[in-house]
Amino acid sequence: MPPASGQAAGASPASIRFVTADDFPPFNFVDGGGVITGFNVEVARAICTRLAIPCTIQVRPFPLLLETVRDNKADAIAAGVADTPALRRHLAYSVPYFREPARFVRRWPALVEPSPRALAGKTVGVLAGSRYAAFIRDFFPAAAPRTAASEAELFALLKDGKVDALFTGAVGAAFWLSGPAAAGCCAFSGGAYTEPAYFGDGMKIAVAAGNAPLKAAIDGALRSLDADGTLADLALRFFPESLY
Repeated sequence: MPPASGQAAGASPASIRFVTADDFPPFNFVDGGGVITGFNVEVARAICTRLAIPCTIQVRPFPLLLETVRDNKADAIAAGVADTPALRRHLAYSVPYFREPARFVRRWPALVEPSPRALAGKTVGVLAGSRYAAFIRDFFPAAAPRTAASEAELFALLKDGKVDALFTGAVGAAFWLSGPAAAGCCAFSGGAYTEPAYFGDGMKIAVAAGNAPLKAAIDGALRSLDADGTLADLALRFFPESLY
């Protein structure tokens, strides 16, 4: 999490009305008991617990989240809304609370530390036209990319031995590695890659543009939750293994 700058956290708001979607597990979804949950949702709840204030969490279709905040029917969005110049006309964003790293995945027993030299001449599976493909092109120029149209196709290429490694987002890879489809064939190899120019700044809470007091309060709560390990503990609840 970046160091604090700008406005310091002041008094907590009386309450926060969060809004989220319910169709993006493990980040936002309805559990078997009909309760909205997921990593984003539990981060929102943790913010309110840390600030010692009541909160509500409403579910809306993802395309309507911006409108809900803009019309003052909610105070904050906990659904990983993209931080773009166009949206910053309407929204202000908290510090990031989650960055999905990119990871290499390789078959057993060929798990070696990936490097430009080690992967020279090796086939690396990537999603066609993706940020992962661009990263391999730019930083592993001697590797031989093989593109796939979907994650399912990408993982099948690795399991069937048609590529030497693959490079993709850690969330989808973690669920595949821990599931029956992988059948224990493979594992993460090497470290995590988080370059913002390729993989974004991470997930953030969005509030109405100009609502500096609420942003400051949420930023302060997120920094506290990061410092004491709460965010890491929440991640382990919703992801099958450490993404880093």
